Amino acid sequence: MADAARRRAVRVLTAVLRARGGGESLRAVLARERPGLSPADQGLMADLAFGVCRHYRLLEDWLHAHMKKPLKAGARPVEVALLAGLYEVWFTDRAHHAVLNAWPDVCRALKAPWATGLCNALLRKASGQDPRTYSAELAPEIRHSVPDWLWQALRHDWPEQAEELLARSNDAPPLAVRVNRRRSSRDAVAARLQAAHWDARAGELSPDCLYIEPARPVDQLPGFAEGLFSVQDEAAQLPVTLMDAPVDGRILDACAAPGGKTAQLAEHFPEARITALEADGDRLPRVQDNLDRLALAAELLHGDATRPDAWWDGEAFDAVLVDAPCSASGILRRQPDSKWHRLAGDLDELVRLQGEILVALWPLVKHGGMLVYATCSLLKSENEEQVQRFLAGHADARDDTPERAEALPSRAGCQLPPAKGAQDGFFFARLCKSGKGFGP
Repeated sequence: MADAARRRAVRVLTAVLRARGGGESLRAVLARERPGLSPADQGLMADLAFGVCRHYRLLEDWLHAHMKKPLKAGARPVEVALLAGLYEVWFTDRAHHAVLNAWPDVCRALKAPWATGLCNALLRKASGQDPRTYSAELAPEIRHSVPDWLWQALRHDWPEQAEELLARSNDAPPLAVRVNRRRSSRDAVAARLQAAHWDARAGELSPDCLYIEPARPVDQLPGFAEGLFSVQDEAAQLPVTLMDAPVDGRILDACAAPGGKTAQLAEHFPEARITALEADGDRLPRVQDNLDRLALAAELLHGDATRPDAWWDGEAFDAVLVDAPCSASGILRRQPDSKWHRLAGDLDELVRLQGEILVALWPLVKHGGMLVYATCSLLKSENEEQVQRFLAGHADARDDTPERAEALPSRAGCQLPPAKGAQDGFFFARLCKSGKGFGP
């Protein structure tokens, strides 16, 4: 059945890697293609799809350099098959002879028997070449497989760290979970996983984080169905740990879906009144499903964070969490397709939206309360510069973000880089509102 997995991987990638950012979501297409495949073949399909998206420009550069003439537009599935075969030769430990035999058969299944010889010749040539040697002389944006606009933005923001940031962004991501402190403890969950022959190690940044190896679908892990833990990157767990509120206070999660941080708020503040706001009403059932599995509760609201007059009842919040829509440039290893879906012009719109959310929600924060702003981005325009603009326009706000040794230099908030085997790239800032109240 492995050939079926490879054929489906070609279908997935053809749908995802369309020009001008028009491709479908990688995870959505993978979910559509899984039925009928064994777990092993689902894993193979996903590995090929994620791998090609991670290394797309590098693979494409080698392929085009070694073809006598480009393929016609109508042969796009064949080109995708060649890219996937090249990825499998270069970046997996599967036996080369098996890979070399498999992809010409995929070309036949694509009704392109004319491509079998081409496929065989190209993959044999690639099997004798080291990708690190080949890529060493290439431009960084090709070597690390990012669009030009993103490389230019990272090089501008982080001239000394840009290449390391991109190298980490092409790593396979670790499986990180957040233990539900209402139901268990990190040590107890780790012991249960280890008893079932899973390696579980404690994270160094978040008190509730565990890293689990080998990475597998989370529903296979003992304790998941019981609500003992949730999948959540370690850095993404930190914004909630920065928040403070009275025991029976009122807390808003302003961009709630899919509900991970809403659930974390309910775990940390069991007696608080928690409101989960989401602009996309179709995503609210996912928030409720997460809460139900964890035996937690929150009020769910369908509403636009930039227009609180349409949903706010007039009672101020002690704390507000804004996990803002962003470029996702800090989580490329988890969402490598986002590199090819975002366009340069999208960034300006995202920055505008983030600023509007901050300005709209600040009046909802009590005096003495706080707003925590977070993104999974590495770009300063979305992060420190966004916070600086907000502070410049709001005399009653101050940046009270704790410093962290792991962070990159930042003039506002805290910017964490992606780390090998650890956290994703992530930014957060704790903004406190002047006036009497609780808090640090």
